[in-house]
Amino acid sequence: MKTLILLAALSLLSACTTPPPVTGTFATKAGQIKVYPDGRFEIIVEPRTSK
Repeated sequence: MKTLILLAALSLLSACTTPPPVTGTFATKAGQIKVYPDGRFEIIVEPRTSK
């Protein structure tokens, strides 16, 4: 999950050019990353069950 978050953050932080608007959701076992067209992203972590 840490690797996926790092890759998503690096892809959003382009150097000199404005990236095209991107939307979508990346889903894993541990949670989701939602990307909005204005450049914001939201990280949702699902709680693990201990039973």
